Amino acid sequence: MAKITCAIFTTTRAEFGLYLPLLRAIEKEAELDYLLFVGGTHCAVEHGKTIEEIKQQNIPIDAQFDFLLNTDSRHALLHSLAVETFQLSEIFKQYSFDLVIVLGDRIELLPIITAAIVYNKPIAHLYGGEITQGAIDDQVRNMITKASHLHFVSCEAYAHNLIDMGEKPERVFNVGSLATDIMVQLHRPDKITLFRKYNLQDDIPVVILTYHPVTLDLKGISAREQIVNLFDALESFPFQVIVTAPNMDPGHEDIRNEIIERVKANTKYHFIESLGIEQYHALLPYCEMVIGNSSSGIVEVPFYKIPTVNIGDRQKGRLRHPSVIDVGYKKDEIVEGIKKALDKSFRDTISQMQYFFGNGNTAKQIVDILKNLKLNESFLRK
Repeated sequence: MAKITCAIFTTTRAEFGLYLPLLRAIEKEAELDYLLFVGGTHCAVEHGKTIEEIKQQNIPIDAQFDFLLNTDSRHALLHSLAVETFQLSEIFKQYSFDLVIVLGDRIELLPIITAAIVYNKPIAHLYGGEITQGAIDDQVRNMITKASHLHFVSCEAYAHNLIDMGEKPERVFNVGSLATDIMVQLHRPDKITLFRKYNLQDDIPVVILTYHPVTLDLKGISAREQIVNLFDALESFPFQVIVTAPNMDPGHEDIRNEIIERVKANTKYHFIESLGIEQYHALLPYCEMVIGNSSSGIVEVPFYKIPTVNIGDRQKGRLRHPSVIDVGYKKDEIVEGIKKALDKSFRDTISQMQYFFGNGNTAKQIVDILKNLKLNESFLRK
């Protein structure tokens, strides 16, 4: 059987962290190989230039596609996608591979999908079938779904969503989340070592805050007002707060600027551009809760049986664990959510909950499916 070479594209730190166990699993398979193409925020200094984190993992990078313009507007985003398309045309022309793998619902995946269609490359998509009604991600994700030939989803409910959209059941595989592989397998430093690294005191509760722009919200509350309300709500609680950077969606500059001002004004806040997925998961067991609107609070944090205070509609529609507390954008709503997360009876209840997104063998399931693919004309036709 001929070796199958997978082209894997990554544009964000969170996405690459999820890919890592899959890359390691492919490396062990004689029937599989991969080419890694790195772009987007990985190449941007203002977003931590996380391509360096990839290099530290001794993962070979085959090519870069550096396309982001350092301005915060929809016009600039569209211009960036045009630059990305031009750079991808060179990658698809220069490199030989059998299958394109993409993960998630970022808008910069669309030029990759377009290039794959033009070059008649089959597409494998990780994490279709999900729903996020507060972001344009739903439209992007569903566009990728209809272009893809193979689907790896994180739970049975999302598999049914894809089948309801018209995808053939034999092309849809419920394999769980790659994040679960990381959480199960990760060797965690002890608490003292971690806290020293991030200048945290070991006798004060720690919270992780991640807040991204809401790209499809009709409530008329600006990004700046949202993040101001969140910080104001936190002021009355004795937390140490690790704040990570917002992603590159329109509106991120207002959020980022407010973060920088709050960090300057109060030593309880610690701004870290990119924790990286391993350090993020190393810290989570020692956290009181997470707060914000990141998908990690919905998908990954429940594994640790700790609360997520999820703000607004960005993650509306995703499957919820009982540990997720949904609140509005107002300060008093966020305060009430934090109080519930601290409530002992609530914490006792979620300590018994079942985790939905796999048991730690997702990468193995994916490689077992990939190495047995028959990449013929029948597979390419949808």
